[in-house]
Amino acid sequence: MNVQDELSVGERRLAAVILEMECNFSGFTAGEIATRAQVSNPTAARFFRRLGYESYQQAHTQARERAQMGSPLVALRSTERHEKINYDFTDYVRQENHNLSRTADDLAADKLERAVAMLRDARRIWIVGFRNSMIVGSYLHNILNLMREGAALLPRAGMTLGEDLVNVAENDLVVLLSFRRRRPVRGRIARVAQRRGAKVLQIGDFDAPPNDDGVNLTLRCAVEGRGIFDSYGAAMTLVNCLASLLEQSVGGAVASRLTQVESLMEEIDVLAFKS
Repeated sequence: MNVQDELSVGERRLAAVILEMECNFSGFTAGEIATRAQVSNPTAARFFRRLGYESYQQAHTQARERAQMGSPLVALRSTERHEKINYDFTDYVRQENHNLSRTADDLAADKLERAVAMLRDARRIWIVGFRNSMIVGSYLHNILNLMREGAALLPRAGMTLGEDLVNVAENDLVVLLSFRRRRPVRGRIARVAQRRGAKVLQIGDFDAPPNDDGVNLTLRCAVEGRGIFDSYGAAMTLVNCLASLLEQSVGGAVASRLTQVESLMEEIDVLAFKS
């Protein structure tokens, strides 16, 4: 529900505060949020009704439930347990097929084209992810490093994010892996990147905050698992798709780099064997 154009000045301040919290405001009362936004309690109540909620409490409950999504413990408590374990692998295959279909339905060709252009044209690519998001980020980094220079996975060993982000500059691209149980720092990283002139490509689940303003872009994946753990099969497939399309977009430069990589691997392996 896009109501931004209908918001008053005070409601816009309130929206900014909630976005600053990564929409995870379940630890705050309506009065505390209103105070932070410097608006009245009636303004806060009107704001949440405008978003389609009956009350702040309803929005608060939804925010709390979403904050817990991705927690294996919460999933375990809500899953019906059976004495007999079902070892049928096809149940997991069906779930992966569902995730892939849902992801495909949301990924229009123009979004993929824009994402590939962002990866191709960036001076440097900074990949950031935390917890399970780092798994997808590491795979993306490994593939990009085979095809082009200037890709880095943050934070680097022994460095802080501040020490790495100081290098982000105009014409760079920050890729934010933003899957469930997102850390609030994600939003701050995006704002720092944009302030320094970099674009932001966000890859996340269907609850990831949208970011598609013509310059920055969000690609979403289904991550629901068959058991109590999230599945990142669709996310890995998306990364593989982006890399394959990037190779086609770049052309001969990738083949040249891969040839150098293979040559160096052979040289190093031979030297290591002889030593």
